[in-house]
Amino acid sequence: MKARIAAVVLILLLVASCGRGGNRIAPEDEWQEYSGPAWPALARLQTGVNPLWFELGEKGPRLIDSPAAAALTPFSPWPHARYITGMLLWEGFLVMAVNGDGFLVLGGGNAGSFGGGDLNEVVLYRSEGGSFWGHYTAESFFIWDDRPAVLLYRNDFFSDPVVPLLKPQVFTLDVSSPAPLGVSIPALEKYPSRGSWETELVRRGPDAYWYYRMKNKEQNESAYYRTEDLTKEGKNITVGEWRNSERPDGQRIPLHLAAILAHAAERGPGKVYSVRVVSPGFEGQRFYSITPIADMDNFALMYGFCREIPKPIALAVFPDGSGFYSNGEEMEVRPFSLAPLPEGFVYTGIAVLGNVLAASWEEQQEAGIGAAGFMVAALTNINE
Repeated sequence: MKARIAAVVLILLLVASCGRGGNRIAPEDEWQEYSGPAWPALARLQTGVNPLWFELGEKGPRLIDSPAAAALTPFSPWPHARYITGMLLWEGFLVMAVNGDGFLVLGGGNAGSFGGGDLNEVVLYRSEGGSFWGHYTAESFFIWDDRPAVLLYRNDFFSDPVVPLLKPQVFTLDVSSPAPLGVSIPALEKYPSRGSWETELVRRGPDAYWYYRMKNKEQNESAYYRTEDLTKEGKNITVGEWRNSERPDGQRIPLHLAAILAHAAERGPGKVYSVRVVSPGFEGQRFYSITPIADMDNFALMYGFCREIPKPIALAVFPDGSGFYSNGEEMEVRPFSLAPLPEGFVYTGIAVLGNVLAASWEEQQEAGIGAAGFMVAALTNINE
């Protein structure tokens, strides 16, 4: 009941503070009837050309006029800050993992599929992880057992661990549960025989294998593993093989993304251009480059989205929001940009659900993060 009341209050506050540029956050009594998930619904967003901006607060997302109007959040080392650590497209939803909080989800409303159509409104949901999430880092975001999953671990790079090791370490988003559910992953439960170990990172390599790193924090030891299936025990690998698993895939790049990367390289020679991509056709996020990277420091990172239906489309932006898009059969690359950010702010991800575009943003200072959040807006002038 308390969660229900809080949701209604937030919706009313949001309605009172928006309505520009075709954007609107509808009051609850205007919501259409549909069978929704168990996550608490915060608001129904009707998007227009101008973005709706949200910052991540202690009690969830809060509508603001722009990132420049975000609350003055003290800079914290990134393992301990609140920010969007990744995006995934899953089962008709756009899922965002929030470090120190849980999951935020866009979907519902009149969302029918990832294919586009008339979708220009979404419901914003929150699946809160509980207070203990704030003590752990959620860096790995992936699909496990057909559900979005994060791995929580004790990051000791900036400070000694002051909380116990979690068991299980992985939590998933489930449509039947209002809060994330803890799950055990067989590969990550096979610890080295001695000492107290925990898994720190899990990722999919360019060879489609799963790679993960474990650490014994008391002894300051690390171990690296690879497996073709997370239901099976991994094989011990070298630190060099672990580092190579972070390199971008240069073989399976979708054609429209390859065209964007080639175009970016023509405009700015001297660096290798890479892109981290989400897509309804991917199980997780993928990392691409059209040129092999010899030096991992010598590349320009973009954030992208692509889909194949109803028409092929790809977007990719640099952290400052400038970028390119390509669609249709001709694969012509054209300029594209997100709304400008204040100095010291950057974009960290982009995705599209139907005709709604979402992008995550952060205020950054070296290894520290201040304010952080996301924006949503109507995707215009691209599907024509």
